[in-house]
Amino acid sequence: MNSQAFRHALAAVASGLLLSALAPQARAEIPTNLPEEVTTAKLPAVDGQRVYVSDPAMNHIVDGRMHVLDGGKMRYLGLIGSGFAGLITLSHDKKFIYVATAYYSRLQRGTRTDVVEVYRSEDLGFDHEIVIPPKRVQGLQIKALTAMSPDDRFLYIQNATPATSITVVDLKEKRVAAEFANPGCWGVLPWPNKPRRITSVCGDGTTTNFDLNDKGELATTTAGPAFFNPDVDPVFMHYETVGDRIVFVSYNGKVYTVRLADGGFQRDGEPWALADAAQAKKGWRPGGFQLFAIDPAGKRLVVGMHEGGGEGSHKNPASELWVFDLATHKRIGKLPGVAALSMTFAPALPRLFVLSAADNRVVSFDMTGTSLPKKPLAASLPVGDTPVYLVLQ
Repeated sequence: MNSQAFRHALAAVASGLLLSALAPQARAEIPTNLPEEVTTAKLPAVDGQRVYVSDPAMNHIVDGRMHVLDGGKMRYLGLIGSGFAGLITLSHDKKFIYVATAYYSRLQRGTRTDVVEVYRSEDLGFDHEIVIPPKRVQGLQIKALTAMSPDDRFLYIQNATPATSITVVDLKEKRVAAEFANPGCWGVLPWPNKPRRITSVCGDGTTTNFDLNDKGELATTTAGPAFFNPDVDPVFMHYETVGDRIVFVSYNGKVYTVRLADGGFQRDGEPWALADAAQAKKGWRPGGFQLFAIDPAGKRLVVGMHEGGGEGSHKNPASELWVFDLATHKRIGKLPGVAALSMTFAPALPRLFVLSAADNRVVSFDMTGTSLPKKPLAASLPVGDTPVYLVLQ
């Protein structure tokens, strides 16, 4: 017997001798069958820096995760299961977390059930679920696959069977309100200034607008003009909203801005290039998943860029983060790339949160003032298996 094992054995013998020496009454008073007490720590209030990290866990994709971080302190707060490629959407009033997901009766096979799971932001506790048609797109999260109406009444979900359609979930009545086709089109983009209108981007560069009634049912459908040429310069489906304008970035590195007008998306000026001639010659292109972000003031655009890009490099993580003035279209500086895959700003703070593909860390940059930071403000510990997307609350 080695010395460590001997010490453990000696301690056990001593403990037994002590219990034997106690009077029967004293031994009876020692509790031996009390259940372990399980408690839940209270979450800090939602402060605009709570980070939800979408992790489809691709090595065991039927068991996806949503990790929750305190972005200010870079502290891990909790975990919510998100099923098979679950899609996260947050209510505007900060009260609820919605996860559109799917489950199979035999884990990876069997009967499929699609649901919208509703969790409370205050404690990450499950509140209720709403069963939806088993058609929800099963893909990695991007903003355009699910969206909330501006008044938090309806949740819109992109379907693919592979035929494309949109499910409208009435969150007040806790039921499916409608489903309608958006053939040849993809994504659900809600209009901030028209609470019952959504738009899909179509394969020929045009858009289709869907106007709903107050029950969530389809009222009218109108076609919008083309704002890009998909054969020459296709756009990423990630988008950012600035007032009554929506910004897209193309695979070739151009920025398209559309204005939300009565007829639909109207191109707001000509697209402008992120890279100049010399940079384009070196193959500088945008890449990533949630590959660009715009600050809450709507003044600065941050884009993940990589050198030597070409056909098929559009998912490459960033080697540099380029920062542009949206008014002048001029690059005003760079941030370290940190192998950025996804990024987003805090809703009301000039703080940029970035997901690194190198080590699964969430990294923050303080974007206060006009001078750009030379290094990150803070970084979390590595998070999850295969995280892909960030949502801030």
